[in-house]
Amino acid sequence: MMGLLGILSLGLALAQAPCEGTRVVHDFGELCLKAPPSRIVVLDWRPLEDLLLLGVTPLGAADLADFPRWVKLTLPPGIAHVGERLPPNLERIALLQPDLILGYSGFQGKHFAELSRIAPTVLLDYLPPTEQLAAMRRHFLLHARIVGMEEKGARLLSELDRFLVQSREALRAKGLAGSPFFLLQAWSRERVYNLFTRNTLASELLEQLGLRNAWEGKAQAYGLSRIGPEGLVRLVRDNPGVRVFLIAQPDNNPFADRAVGPLLRLSQARIHLLDPATWTYGGPHSARVLVEEVLQAMNMRR
Repeated sequence: MMGLLGILSLGLALAQAPCEGTRVVHDFGELCLKAPPSRIVVLDWRPLEDLLLLGVTPLGAADLADFPRWVKLTLPPGIAHVGERLPPNLERIALLQPDLILGYSGFQGKHFAELSRIAPTVLLDYLPPTEQLAAMRRHFLLHARIVGMEEKGARLLSELDRFLVQSREALRAKGLAGSPFFLLQAWSRERVYNLFTRNTLASELLEQLGLRNAWEGKAQAYGLSRIGPEGLVRLVRDNPGVRVFLIAQPDNNPFADRAVGPLLRLSQARIHLLDPATWTYGGPHSARVLVEEVLQAMNMRR
């Protein structure tokens, strides 16, 4: 019978065994993928967006109905709907017989054991407390490596980097470097307005352009501060020199709020309404869309 030392030695040897394929380290462990998976189910919009940008159509995805409202990418036909991001429909996922499941640890983490019984599962923290831009780049490259497209992924990131540098230079040439801004996302039905702190992906992107996030409030969930209608009015009234970039779906627009809209119109703030389909938590594609929207709002050519 093998002794305790032998068992430990065997376990260590197995853990350190070389991976004849792609080793994937994620928030709940690691996997060894012998070949790029062809039947992928994605449970969050970030991996869905990344795969579509790489030219890969997943077998199934969560929360498909709302995806086009936020992310400027066309959904290919034939993607099976597997419920909402929270919670996903485990029965539908199992029926698809995927060979890999991708998701967000913040939403699907508590279902990791159940998901892993269906197929190998990779869950990543897409919104860490800090350095969200670095995490976005790292996760995009990992998604690309998983599907055997690491070279294409690196090229797409390089294209984003060149675009950011060119945009930064254009803003500097127009004398707009260092311009202060607030970035808000409106949830007017709940009468809540999310302000992006510097520890968010969206803010990091805009600061890479040479703009300056003027919001100094403390972050709550996901790096966001939350204010109510009175706080929004006070914010734009007290900061007339700050550009306010506002993302609002048509049914969540504060200008349509009878208590808030007239006061916003009377203020001297420079409020720029961005396209409602501007996603601030996505990958390289959504990152570029956000920057393009901001440049257009500042009367810069795309």
